[in-house]
Amino acid sequence: AATRKLSTRRLASVSVVCIAVFWLLFHIHALIFTQILQYGPSYFVCYYQPGTYTTIMAFYMVLVNGILPPLLMGILGLWTVRNIRGVNRGRHPDSLTNTRTMTIGRPRIIRSKDQQLIRMLFVNIISYITFKCPLTIFLVYTQTTLNKEKSAEQNIIESSIVQLTYFWYYFDNGISCYTNLIVSKTFRTELKRILLNANPF
Repeated sequence: AATRKLSTRRLASVSVVCIAVFWLLFHIHALIFTQILQYGPSYFVCYYQPGTYTTIMAFYMVLVNGILPPLLMGILGLWTVRNIRGVNRGRHPDSLTNTRTMTIGRPRIIRSKDQQLIRMLFVNIISYITFKCPLTIFLVYTQTTLNKEKSAEQNIIESSIVQLTYFWYYFDNGISCYTNLIVSKTFRTELKRILLNANPF
């Protein structure tokens, strides 16, 4: 009941604004410590300032973007599955109620929606790991080879890999809707209903 009381539109709006402001302020240092680096003739890249700042950002990316999110997503995902199973086990059979004719087929529909929710959850976790881990792995590689002598050609290759992994990294941010459309019939139905009932501007 206490959790339900906190589920208000006002609290959601305040939370969104506070979280957005916090992360904007938290990453404001990138405007100061990011430079345009030259890796070769007519080849410039906007990247972190070499030195301590690059090392700090590499460990930050590994921890905050590479380790914690998949770990938390896995824990919360398993928690969600356990709660869904607990709710399903706690339902009373229709034969024990006086509304049997009104609830025909409902448990099956609910279980189907639960299964779709679980599939969406695991697909999102797998897609996150697939798209985020390459950059994390490459950042670990750059830190382990930080003190090694590298040729200009190797620096260009590594810079190109950085750009590709960053592109791959942010690609995940726009595909959740499409993966949900693929794995969930309920999501497709609801999205279609919302689009058909949307008021034109």
